[in-house]
Amino acid sequence: MLKAYKSVTHLLHPHHRPYQPFGAALALLQDRSAEILLVGPAGTGKTRAILEKVFLCMQKYPAMRALLVRKTRASLTQSALVTLEEKVVPAGHPMIGDASRGYRSHYMLGNGSELVLGGLDNADRIMSSEYDVIAACEATELTLEDWEKLLTRLRNGVMPYQQAIADCNPAYPAHWLNRRAQSGLMRVLESRHTDNPQWFNQTTAQWTPAGEAYLATLRRLSGARRQRLLDGQWSAAEGLVYDDFAHCLRDHWEGNGVYAAAGIDWGWYEPTAVVVGVLDGADQLWIVDELYESRMDIDALAGRLTQLVQRWNIEVMFADRSRPESVDWLRRRQLPVRGVPVHSVEAGIASVESRLMHRSLFALTTCRHLIEEASQYRYQADGMGPIQKADHAMDALRYLIMGLGDMSAAAVGASPGARSGADKMPQDLRRQAARVWGD
Repeated sequence: MLKAYKSVTHLLHPHHRPYQPFGAALALLQDRSAEILLVGPAGTGKTRAILEKVFLCMQKYPAMRALLVRKTRASLTQSALVTLEEKVVPAGHPMIGDASRGYRSHYMLGNGSELVLGGLDNADRIMSSEYDVIAACEATELTLEDWEKLLTRLRNGVMPYQQAIADCNPAYPAHWLNRRAQSGLMRVLESRHTDNPQWFNQTTAQWTPAGEAYLATLRRLSGARRQRLLDGQWSAAEGLVYDDFAHCLRDHWEGNGVYAAAGIDWGWYEPTAVVVGVLDGADQLWIVDELYESRMDIDALAGRLTQLVQRWNIEVMFADRSRPESVDWLRRRQLPVRGVPVHSVEAGIASVESRLMHRSLFALTTCRHLIEEASQYRYQADGMGPIQKADHAMDALRYLIMGLGDMSAAAVGASPGARSGADKMPQDLRRQAARVWGD
């Protein structure tokens, strides 16, 4: 164990850049917990603390292997790698060499220790190896599935303990990282601005001029962003449309699928959003998958929709009626797409809220974009409908639930658009309704 930072200074290169850890940073250096969440406001020195620990472990334990990862490999280049090379590793250290940051795959020490670099957008290479330490920067970008896959690679066994460290600014309260920490699976270390010597002088207990200026910048933020980046709180926007959405989140689906459908919200510059729902035998709707991507042409969309249909055996996809030509084109490609009848946004929200209230709507935590939008989907200040921003997955969810409601009404002989039969439709009529329900 790193009992105290000063106890390992003899391992350092003579030209090591000065670093004095405080607060959560010091606790991190000493902690051997299997999973650690280092969380706090912007600018508290979280990433540097992680990199300092990784570099110390590389020196202390010859032939150990560490992984530094983000959601995409490209995002490492101008963030963590800059900190590593310009603040952590001594100037002129042979570990840096002449290689360009953007093309690096790893760093090596003379004692055989290796720091591998990777992104989960190209996970095959990093998932085929074993590590003693895994450090995930900006971990709110990751899904629970990403994290659990990374945990399976902690088995190199060179260090006396194996450890996964995630660092992040707080996000919305229902984020899987916060929920995992609250469950006790992760040791939480809360970083504060006073931990960063650049902002706060521990000797005088005073903010530095740079610290005062930085805090003044953060104080100009508003709402949930201020609460997260200045105060370090897991916070959602005020006036949420679905303020109970966090209660519908589940890490795993253990249902018995009876009928699969999807909702589609068109996009181009804004994302095209698709949410996939599976009804179980108790008429509970499980949101099990999502597609969320910008600048996707109709051919690419058809290919992705085909994959979803095959993966979940989707029998109908309810799409926004604003693009009938896209609906027609996809149907000619043998995709079960149909325009959802026109309903008011308020009616759609009421349908979603009804399922939330009756605990008949659940969403897997892997549906990251859906959950993130739900944490920001709020009403306008005058209460006249939701703010039409970051609402693509929210719209797709409405189309899915309203489409199923209309289909249910058709199956039980109710008038088109009626919702009275939505919660009572016999399961054996769902498939029939999918065949006869028309645009």
